[in-house]
Amino acid sequence: MVKIENPILKGFNPDPCICKAKGKYYIATSTFEWFPGVQIYESCDLVNWKLKCAPLNNVEYLNLKGIPDSAGIWAPALSFYEDTFYLVYTIAKQIDGYFKDVPNYVITSKNIEGPWSEPVFINASGFDPSMYHEDGKHYVINPQWDPRPLEGHNKFNGLVLQEFDLEKGMVGESKMVFPGSGTGGCEGPHIMKKDGYYYIIAAEGGTGRHHSICVARSENIWGPYEVSPYHPLITAWEKDTILKKSGHGNFVETDDGEWYMTHLCARYLNNKDVCVLGRETALQRLEWIDGWPRMIQGDNTPALLVEAPKCAKEKLEESKIYETSFNIDIVKEGWMSLRTPFDKKVKLTNDGLIIKGGDSLTSLHDQSLIARKWDSFKFTSETCVQFNPYHYSQMAGLACYYNTKVWYFLYVGYDEKVKKRIVNVLTNNNFSFSEPLKGEYIYVEDSVKDIYLKVEVNQENLQFCYAYDDKEYKAIGPVLDASILSDEHAAGWAYTGAVSGITVVDVFNKDTSAMFTWFREEKVNEN
Repeated sequence: MVKIENPILKGFNPDPCICKAKGKYYIATSTFEWFPGVQIYESCDLVNWKLKCAPLNNVEYLNLKGIPDSAGIWAPALSFYEDTFYLVYTIAKQIDGYFKDVPNYVITSKNIEGPWSEPVFINASGFDPSMYHEDGKHYVINPQWDPRPLEGHNKFNGLVLQEFDLEKGMVGESKMVFPGSGTGGCEGPHIMKKDGYYYIIAAEGGTGRHHSICVARSENIWGPYEVSPYHPLITAWEKDTILKKSGHGNFVETDDGEWYMTHLCARYLNNKDVCVLGRETALQRLEWIDGWPRMIQGDNTPALLVEAPKCAKEKLEESKIYETSFNIDIVKEGWMSLRTPFDKKVKLTNDGLIIKGGDSLTSLHDQSLIARKWDSFKFTSETCVQFNPYHYSQMAGLACYYNTKVWYFLYVGYDEKVKKRIVNVLTNNNFSFSEPLKGEYIYVEDSVKDIYLKVEVNQENLQFCYAYDDKEYKAIGPVLDASILSDEHAAGWAYTGAVSGITVVDVFNKDTSAMFTWFREEKVNEN
């Protein structure tokens, strides 16, 4: 019997939405303040998945400059109706204050790989909208945010439903159709119809340990909706499970009438209750009992191994090594670009990738960081850089990054007193900065062209290494604490995940660039 192995999408793949179309399955997840904004994965059997496309990458209308940490593109909702894909998404512009500035948009395409239409504005009454289609009409459901500082007002002021027209915009009046189950924070809603009932599937309980999914149904799309007797459908709170924080998802039916639910989850380190990999994507099998969905295992605790559909093939063995000389489509290879599109900061040449110097790693605007998600607890990442700075404010190298508040940076820089290049380590722990080498830099001779930088990660342990042309790596600095690169440790909103990336910082004259000739990752067997 073929099994689905959870998580199916490892590392920083939050708020999944599943959709079946043209004989295949698609899952959309978001990248928040990172381009490409939305990543869509494809599968023929729910077991084997590959990154298919990124509809918002490098489009002129998407501007993420100044977007706060963990804002940006939230909770994409992908649907397929009358031979057309619909992708609904939020651009969370401001999330720290009492208000939420969260305009919502929809784009459409006949094919999953595009071309996609220009975005059409939907509303801004709340985040995480999704679209339901019936009888030629489109309906939008989303949480209604109530910012009024009045007694008795709940900021999550219920789920509102309204008809939507691609040319006219919102049609008629909006109606609050579901106040939530009482668990709190009803968000990420989806509507589906089965056997004469409309079902609302919504995330509740926040995005942390109490995360869950609520199901409610009604014979009328406008309500009233009653909550399932099996509430919550899924949560990681009631029983111990490796798949923590489980919630936020929706359903899909196979051609053989089998039902599955996608949901987000997170895994802790062995010795610390933190999630460096961020929120990942998993699948659970459902059964229907008296018109209500329930997980096949008979309770609401997510399972690591799930029975696959009848048509499923054995899971293909995943490669433990990834390497590139940047002569490929790096977006389809899973690379992300922080706050600005790739073509604004990188240039591909026959010798490698040139990255021009940008803002510091604490900036919300023009960083030159491109990166790949951590998807394993034990791995190495390494790169080769050619860089000739002339000022101490110019740096290029390998970053292990969560957000602007927590990161580690192994870089090639410049010591103006000795007038030589250096290799150094800079750390940022919630804006507490330090240099573990304490001025005892590694000096680089002028004759050295290629400088190799490497990070070795094993659970909470992170060790940087360096080498020159002979490529015999030496450890640099102490073993660092990888656990700070986590949802739980980063100050403020923290919804993303740790990444390894390459970057160039020039906060002097903005006139330097570095050449990265290759990048390599290798996952290590954790057993």
